[in-house]
Amino acid sequence: MLTMSVQNDRIIIDGLREAAAEMPAAIRRGLTTAAIGVHGQTFDKLSGAKGPAGEYPVPVVTGHLRRLLDWLKPGASKSGEAGTFSAGEMSTVVFDSASYAFAIHEGKGSSTKFGARPFLSDGFDQFNEGDKIVSILNDEIAKTMKESLA
Repeated sequence: MLTMSVQNDRIIIDGLREAAAEMPAAIRRGLTTAAIGVHGQTFDKLSGAKGPAGEYPVPVVTGHLRRLLDWLKPGASKSGEAGTFSAGEMSTVVFDSASYAFAIHEGKGSSTKFGARPFLSDGFDQFNEGDKIVSILNDEIAKTMKESLA
């Protein structure tokens, strides 16, 4: 908790060490909120109407690509068809572990004829319009600072 005291001609603000120790938790909360939002937007990019192959948003045929779309909280790991995904203590990861997700995203391999359908990049960009992620992180830090002042 931040404290303020007046000593003669000085105002002393103390307790920043405790507030700073709470900041990683605020950052992790903000990153988690952002990951959930990016995941939702990305899910929409994988929810196209069943139609001809190569359309975008990616048409749902079996639902496998959507089913393997996931996200990780800071510090978590998870394995899937495409390998193991890990988030650092101060990062989060939105991923699709379908073995063919990269080919669709980048327009490689069997998806070359359709071109890139960058569902992950587009999901991030759409969620982050107007620097929404920075705003989320700033809000979490402000809440933590307000709580530490109380």
